[in-house]
Amino acid sequence: MFFTLNDVLLLSKRLRSFPRLISEELRGWKWSEPPVYPSSSTLLSVSDLTNGFCETGRFIYLKSKGLKPEFRPGISLIHDVYAYSIQTIKRIIYEDEPSGNRLKTLMEDEFYTFSKGIEEADKVKALWNYVTDIYAAELDKVKSKPFLTKDSIVSMVIPFYVEFPIDGSLVGLQQTIRADAFIPLIPMMAEMKTGKYRKAHELALIGYALAYESQFEIPIDFGYLCYVNVDGDKVVNNCRVVPLSDSLRSEFLEVRDRALEAIDKGIDPGLPKRCDQDCPFLKHCTGGA
Repeated sequence: MFFTLNDVLLLSKRLRSFPRLISEELRGWKWSEPPVYPSSSTLLSVSDLTNGFCETGRFIYLKSKGLKPEFRPGISLIHDVYAYSIQTIKRIIYEDEPSGNRLKTLMEDEFYTFSKGIEEADKVKALWNYVTDIYAAELDKVKSKPFLTKDSIVSMVIPFYVEFPIDGSLVGLQQTIRADAFIPLIPMMAEMKTGKYRKAHELALIGYALAYESQFEIPIDFGYLCYVNVDGDKVVNNCRVVPLSDSLRSEFLEVRDRALEAIDKGIDPGLPKRCDQDCPFLKHCTGGA
């Protein structure tokens, strides 16, 4: 998730050896035809469909009934720090065009403001420093090249967008879905998670890819799934390439269609065989663990 220009170039070369066998009927630009065509005007959240908490999809059913999920405190903290720190670095480069060392100093000041009132400040600081160190080094490399505009410097230091907005309404998703990161040079969506691996997380990449394909009619063949966790002052970043295959696309569309049916027809999907202890709706269900 902490892509440098060199990372993107290496990743692009690596992907040349991957097969790109995706059926035309499963592309997002086929939104007006089955199976991509949504049979309902209800629009869904990618995160609700692919959080992996409930294999039956009861999570979405309960949310549609007005129940409020109760997430564990701090569950989105790492994501928030990631997105804000990268946006802040871009802003500082546009405003100040600093050296790598000055960027670190300015980011230290920004952290003081950002972290006021936030619990787990040590965890926040470890990730903030990790991001800053990567892109401060990149900034010095890029600034050694002559005749670059600020816009060019930013695009070379951080060659991707965070919280990239996509209109997913043509494929049954909300109009304002946001991919955690988007690398336009490949192109590729990236999804950041914390905690343990869940197969359902791969489906989030499908949701963003289908939405992007429906809006821009440009193929997205691969995604990048990253688990970022902070252990003390150490940031652990484990990532994998996910081919956005026919089987994954079909699975996502099946999950979407089951959710639409549950919401539109008011059909309770029932409890899974085993409830996930991290599920924000656990207290509303009676299955236990």
